[in-house]
Amino acid sequence: MTTSLRVLKSAGLLLGMQLVQRGLGIISTLILARLLLPEHFGVVALVIIALQFFELLVEIGNQQYIIQKTDVTEADLNTAWSMDIAIKSGMFVLILLLAPSLADFFETPELTTALTVAAITLPLRALKSPGMMLLAREINYRPIFKLTLWQKGLSFIVVIGWAFISPSHWAIISGTVVSGLIFTIGSYRVHDFRPRWTLIHFRQQWQFSQWLLLRGIVGFTRSQIDNLMVSRLFGTAQLGGYNLVREVSLLPALSAIIPMSEPLLAAISESKADKQALAYRIRLSLALMITVLTPITAFIMLYPELIIRVLLGPDWSEFAPLLEPFGLFFFTFCLFALISDAIIAQGRVKLLFWFDVASTAIIVAVLWLTATGGLEIMAWARGWLAVATTIALLLILEQQTGFSSAKLLFLCIPTLAGTSLAILAVQSIGLSGSHFLVQFLALGTLHVTIAALVTGITGLVLLRGTEEWGQLRYLLNQARGK
Repeated sequence: MTTSLRVLKSAGLLLGMQLVQRGLGIISTLILARLLLPEHFGVVALVIIALQFFELLVEIGNQQYIIQKTDVTEADLNTAWSMDIAIKSGMFVLILLLAPSLADFFETPELTTALTVAAITLPLRALKSPGMMLLAREINYRPIFKLTLWQKGLSFIVVIGWAFISPSHWAIISGTVVSGLIFTIGSYRVHDFRPRWTLIHFRQQWQFSQWLLLRGIVGFTRSQIDNLMVSRLFGTAQLGGYNLVREVSLLPALSAIIPMSEPLLAAISESKADKQALAYRIRLSLALMITVLTPITAFIMLYPELIIRVLLGPDWSEFAPLLEPFGLFFFTFCLFALISDAIIAQGRVKLLFWFDVASTAIIVAVLWLTATGGLEIMAWARGWLAVATTIALLLILEQQTGFSSAKLLFLCIPTLAGTSLAILAVQSIGLSGSHFLVQFLALGTLHVTIAALVTGITGLVLLRGTEEWGQLRYLLNQARGK
């Protein structure tokens, strides 16, 4: 089986996995938004922010190291597993000591116990079988798909059951712990590799991981600085609304787009020695992602109030205007992740780190100057800053690989045409008197259908002579067994 076909089939599996996973997540959000208060979501947001920061301090990039390595030995896998356990267990102890101080800093007493319990997931997830990294390296996601079904299904039952019995932030935190436990136990059932403790290759892995670790810290600052400012300036309840709307904007990204692009890291790694093949794969990957992102972004930015009304309910309507600027954040979030993976696949983590340092400094400075203007102004500033940093990183990638931004723009003409026509058609329809759910379903279906049809027809006419179009036809025929 060719690499391209393996990537396509793995992307399909990941899409199915994420449809189930995020489908349950969306249902959970719909229910929790009607059971919990903004204050509850604010506590959860603080827990997640703190936990993500501590996790980044110990995220040594084991999977990226194993995937990009030409030859992987049993000692490599055992060292990666041992390093992960040792470092994350030490961080768990540190969190226990720091939790009371963090609760005082954010003026949220509930944070002490909540963060302590949630931190258990750090060493818990580190215990998972290194065989999971082998599956990712082999672009074999079928076993992971089955495990994820169990993981998300059981954690969903725990979260919703707890929320109905005792509505509080504990419903979400308990689901997080259960999810980590199930995945770790299940990892030893889906792969027969059994790790042993050793640090024999610690130095080699650390030389690769140290830049990922530093980049993670900087990346956390860039991604969460607006949440931290909202918490300090506007309070926990406002943070809950701001963060929840931002998470809603990222649902399509986390549900399907980012997971579907995950196999591309392995595919790009395989072609890094061939500059022409590398440029081609990067250009095709970026074009496919932009084709998917463009119509979704347009719909998010056109109907923020309607989306929030359907997903979260009328009680969250005051935060609906934030979804429009977060549409920009959604678009760039996906692209930035793919571009970063392409640079990492070439082993240029140090370059990426220094870019993150510079861009993060600019983001912090601009947000600090606009923070007092209110939540909406901060959201718009965050969205346009994300656009600027993504364009800058894209230009760096073009310089490194020569994928040609002009050719990429040409490949994106069909989705731009399809999205534009979809916007004109949907805007001309008058459904203001209909039930909000009817409006959402009708407008969403029409928007996606028109965008997809026009994109496909325009692509057939405009791109059928290109190598990329021929590759897509070949992959589709292979996937259908022709």
